[in-house]
Amino acid sequence: MPGIRPLRLSAMAATRGSLPLLALLLTTALLLSGCAKPAPVADAAPPVPAAQAQPAAPAAQDAEDAEAARMRETAGKPHSPVTPDDAACDPLTGVLQGQCVSMNQEKVRGQCYSLRPGATTTKKDKKGKTVKVTGRCQPQSLIYARCRTGIDTCRLGDTSPVQWFACAQRNGATTRTPTPGSVMVLDANKGRGMPTGHPVYVEETCPNKDGTWTLRITHTNYDRQCHLDQDAKVRFNPKTMQVAFLTGPWGCWAKDLRVMGFILR
Repeated sequence: MPGIRPLRLSAMAATRGSLPLLALLLTTALLLSGCAKPAPVADAAPPVPAAQAQPAAPAAQDAEDAEAARMRETAGKPHSPVTPDDAACDPLTGVLQGQCVSMNQEKVRGQCYSLRPGATTTKKDKKGKTVKVTGRCQPQSLIYARCRTGIDTCRLGDTSPVQWFACAQRNGATTRTPTPGSVMVLDANKGRGMPTGHPVYVEETCPNKDGTWTLRITHTNYDRQCHLDQDAKVRFNPKTMQVAFLTGPWGCWAKDLRVMGFILR
C-alpha cells in the first residue's frame, strides 16, 4: 500500500515466530488423533433437589406465622390481670373478680323452704252465697327471709315487709350497703302487685366497676304461689336506691324497683 513500508523480519525472528505455529499445529494433530487429553474443567455444582430449589417463604409470612403462634400460646395461659380497673373486670357483668362475698348456707336453704299450698275451704259471702276460699301458701316471702337470716325482731303481728324495715331502721339495724346474709326490702309498689313491699334474701354481694353491685338473691312468693326463685342475679344502684333483676322470673320486667335498704341481723 502506498505510504506503508514493508516489515522486514530477520532470519532469527522468523525462526522464533515459526516455533509457536509448529507447536499449535502439532497439538491440533494430536487432538484429532485422540492421543491428547483435554484440559481439566472445574466440576459442575450437583443438581439441587426440587424441594430445595423452591424459594424461601417471604419474611412477612414468617412474621405472621410467628405472631399467630404467640397468640395461641398466650390464649392457652391463665389470665393474670395487671391493673384491677382494667383486666380484673368481667366484661359481661362488670363484677370485680375475687371481691365477691357470699354466705354458705346450703343446709339452711333446704330447711327453710318446703312448699305448702294454701288450703281451700268454703264460706258464705255477704250475699249468703257459698264461695271457695284459698288460704295463704307457705312459706311467704317474709317468713322465708326470717328463716334464712334468723332475724326474729320487730314482730308486729302480721308484719308487712315495709313495717319490718321501718321497725328495724328505728332500732339501727338497717344499712344502704349490700351485705351477704341481709334482707333487701323492696318498697311498696301497687302497680306491680306489691302494696306492702317485698323482701329478698341476699346470698352474695359483688362490687362492680361503675359503683353498682351485682347481688345473688333468693326469694319466695314472687308469683303469689310461694314458689322459690333461687340464686337470681340483680344489679343494685346505691345512688338511686333502685334494683334491676337480671335473671329469674322477674328478669323480663323488674328493671327499676325502689329499694328501702337492707335489714341486718
